[in-house]
Amino acid sequence: MKTYRNTISGKEYLIVELIPVYQKKKTFYVGKIPAAYFLDLCTVKPTMYDIKQHAALASTFSDYEEYFGYLLDKVGQIPERDDSERNLDLDRVKDIKTFLDEKEYALFPNAIIASCDLMNDKIDIAQGTEIEELIDRRDVQLPYLFESDDVSVLYIPYEEDSILVLDGQHRLAGLDKAELIDKENDYELLVAFMLKIDRSTRAELFYTINYNQKAVNRSLLYQLMGEFSREMDRITFMHEAVKILNEVEKSPLYQRVKMLGRIPEDTRTEIREKMTISQAFLIESLERTISIKSMRSSIYPPIFLYYYNNDKKRVEIIKFILKYFQAISRINSNEWMNPADYIICNSMGIGALIRVMHFVFIKMFVDDFKYDPDKVEEVTVKTLTDKLDGIQNIDFSKEAYGGASSAGGLNQLVKDIVSKVSYLGAMNYDEFIQDYKDNYASLYRKWLSENVKEFKK
Repeated sequence: MKTYRNTISGKEYLIVELIPVYQKKKTFYVGKIPAAYFLDLCTVKPTMYDIKQHAALASTFSDYEEYFGYLLDKVGQIPERDDSERNLDLDRVKDIKTFLDEKEYALFPNAIIASCDLMNDKIDIAQGTEIEELIDRRDVQLPYLFESDDVSVLYIPYEEDSILVLDGQHRLAGLDKAELIDKENDYELLVAFMLKIDRSTRAELFYTINYNQKAVNRSLLYQLMGEFSREMDRITFMHEAVKILNEVEKSPLYQRVKMLGRIPEDTRTEIREKMTISQAFLIESLERTISIKSMRSSIYPPIFLYYYNNDKKRVEIIKFILKYFQAISRINSNEWMNPADYIICNSMGIGALIRVMHFVFIKMFVDDFKYDPDKVEEVTVKTLTDKLDGIQNIDFSKEAYGGASSAGGLNQLVKDIVSKVSYLGAMNYDEFIQDYKDNYASLYRKWLSENVKEFKK
């Protein structure tokens, strides 16, 4: 495999001979590139989330339903940016620089994973067409993949940002800062090029590679899957639902979600103190309400599966969730506004409240809706405030539950809420659960099995 710079018809290219690798009827390409050349051409764009920008956009819509519709309509419209990498860990970069400068065997035997938009994807080009025949296509100045029966060659314009890095950001940053190696003549990089794939697939590859091999925070992974998804799926839907909860000012969770799993450094103290909920935790907790796998649960069946499977009714999911948390925030307003002192808005509190939401919704569906799913449209914040009466008697202080989230603490909080909320009619939790399983959850699962298309033959 050879890599060299050359000028063709007055334009400079990095020319990389590639070896195609075939896996599961798909192809990627492997080449080697001098580090200096790769550093000249590559770009790494860390995923960003700007709450001010998103909240400003949300405020331009007449209501959150309209904004939610806008977000759902955008699914499949892949953003122009390709923000599929992590933010730099500067300590790790420093360690890599030291490793490269000081160790004799400072090797990177594993491949950098990269991609680029191809001219081949923009215009129809007959296989085997030489680049000289395309050089006058000034409307498309992109890398070109030449393929014939016995050779694959990638022609990359020698310009900044011609190559997008999907994996290897820290190695490259450390390499760029290394001072004691000859990056042009004495250090080559093994590069795996993912070519002829769209941007959503690139994001999905990043998700898969990092989820299986590295400790990348799940919030970032869900952000990528949601933002770059080509079609609606449960994660994408709940990603958009969480955006609504975090970006719409009337939402009780407004600016309280740690998108990408972190709090931006420039966040004001009063906002920082209220950002207590992980994006990943919220997505995973709510995703179970629309997952067909939840049908196996005798206690927490997928309460919103019917609505999710009906495109025109999906907005009812976010409406109910919003009203539910609005009711809780009104009943327990002091605790809600002071998350530094109370657990109601951290993972334990929100997790417990979502579980209780299953009980409340299913009881309402059986007793109040009489199995008519359209009745959900009549539910108001006042309706849910009345249903949740008694929750004000829960001690949500950190001292009461130890402050930290735990499975045992969450389960105990669920039991305590059930025993206090009069609508659930519980003398004690165990009696409630038995009655709930026999007379509510089982009947609801039966109704779902008869009314959700996945179960129909």
